[in-house]
Amino acid sequence: PLGSALRGLRPAMADVLAACSNTKGERQLQEAPKPNVSAELPPSLRAQESLRFDPALYDLRGEAAKLLEHAGPLVGFGSFEGASRELEDFTASESVFSSFKYEKHWRQCVREAEDFLVVYERLICEVVCPRLKELVSEEASQTTFFYQFPPTLRLQPGPSEQYRRVHRDAEYGHQDGEVNFWMPLTDPAKTKVTLWVESGPDVGDFKPFELDYGCIGMFHGTMCRHSVPANESPFTRVSMDFRIGIGRCFDDAWTLKGIPHVHGRRRCVL
Repeated sequence: PLGSALRGLRPAMADVLAACSNTKGERQLQEAPKPNVSAELPPSLRAQESLRFDPALYDLRGEAAKLLEHAGPLVGFGSFEGASRELEDFTASESVFSSFKYEKHWRQCVREAEDFLVVYERLICEVVCPRLKELVSEEASQTTFFYQFPPTLRLQPGPSEQYRRVHRDAEYGHQDGEVNFWMPLTDPAKTKVTLWVESGPDVGDFKPFELDYGCIGMFHGTMCRHSVPANESPFTRVSMDFRIGIGRCFDDAWTLKGIPHVHGRRRCVL
């Protein structure tokens, strides 16, 4: 079973799931002015949750495959070899996961993928934000949700020893009033790699998100540490993540000085 396979990776992750280091972003955060907000993020939005959507209505996997088939050879970070167009069979250069230069080029490819972004925005406005609206304890008749645009589409080729270190998103300029969403686009039964998240800030009880395609994991990644282990499989892992600022809990004008990349945002009002 998927859960057993993912939990079985824990011994190999002992060194990866360590305490966050005193990074430059963390030091900048201590010295920076705080966001100007009029409400604290409620506990209901700090807890982990999973949302389900219909892949037939929101074909992000199919759109991602079309994007990779076009952009991979064009930018030079990979291609489909042979007849298969399954995401797991995309042959990706390791630099797309480990090089900031290639990540920058890849972000631009996603930004220009109009069909993919149309499906993404439908998912946000029809599935994700309505669920957030249910969880927001506000008397106001309307709530503004500031959603990341474009989302982050991540490629992790395998087999490889490259991993994403333990971190919290506050060190990258994200606010307490934001909520994280993470979803696999490839089959974790093949890659056996997923996101590991602690249940609360500095709790240290890291557990894997046991999600298949069609599920979205929600967590408070600004304060809760998370990590992705190395992909030791022969398949490429593809996932999508994004963040949403919540109404009066979020300061749309605030940025953390010195951060090299700031995500764009759009609004959904419900």
